[in-house]
Amino acid sequence: MEEREQNKDIHTNTKEDNLTRIVVLKESDKIASEIQELVNNGFEAGRASKLDVVSFIFTWFKANITDDLIHQLRMSCTDELTMLENVLKKAKSSGNLPPELRSALAQHFFGGVTPSLKKNKKSLKQDGIIDTNKESEAA
Repeated sequence: MEEREQNKDIHTNTKEDNLTRIVVLKESDKIASEIQELVNNGFEAGRASKLDVVSFIFTWFKANITDDLIHQLRMSCTDELTMLENVLKKAKSSGNLPPELRSALAQHFFGGVTPSLKKNKKSLKQDGIIDTNKESEAA
């Protein structure tokens, strides 16, 4: 009997070694339960657990993922503050702020008037006509 319990412990430990826990939103858990019910309804050859359903979905998703799906997923996880932090980090390292952001900042702080941080000096014109009066040269 002891040997049987040891074998049971080995089987349980092996199964547990292949498992990990995740936390999902209540809405996602409800969807997994609904899918599980759909799979099991009329299925007489076995029983799908919620673990089976979720594992299948993950495996299927990985095999069928597209760039559009990745984009949709990224859009659903977008955080504006994180975006601003990353733009600021890049701007500090490059010394340049994208013109669109510069315009948005001007709109926010100055009502759309772009402040002139440095006054530009007018350059001397080199293409002007230098006219010398011949009468003054003769005198």
